[in-house]
Parts: sequence; structure tokens; C-alpha cells
Amino acid sequence: MKDQTVEQLGAAGSKTIVTGVGLTSFSWITSNEFLGLVGAAVAIAGLIITWWYKRKANARQEVEHQLRVARLRKGMDTDTDLGQLGADDD
Repeated sequence: MKDQTVEQLGAAGSKTIVTGVGLTSFSWITSNEFLGLVGAAVAIAGLIITWWYKRKANARQEVEHQLRVARLRKGMDTDTDLGQLGADDD
């Protein structure tokens, strides 16, 4: 009889702990602090993504610029209205 009572009290204690953890988690999720942290995390993720793709775009534009300059120095036509580079150096 004592064993059953101890087991029942242990089971009730476990259920109480699970319920307490659930209510605490729910309360924290619905609090303003949680929403503030989520907003900050989204902002930081957006900053990192923007930085990453801007860095790639800058590298790509630098390569395109170098190719355009090389074509101008060779006297080849490009999509710019500038004249041939180095033509005024004579």
C-alpha cells in the first residue's frame, strides 16, 4: 500500500513539474521581453544577410569595372560614353 502511495505522489509530482514548466514557458513566450528578443534576432539576421550580399555585389562590380577599364585601354568599345583611357597621355 505504501509503495502505491509513493508512486502516485511521484507521478503527481512529475505532472506538477511538467505543468509548471509549461506555464512558465508560455508566460515567457507571451511576455514583451521575448518579443523584444525575437525582434532583435530578426534585425541582426537581416543585417548579416544584407552585409553578405552587399559584399558579394561589391566584389562583382569591382571585377566588372576592371574588365571595362581593360577593354577601354585596348580601344574596344564598351557600354560607356567615356573615351579610350590613356588617349590624352600623348
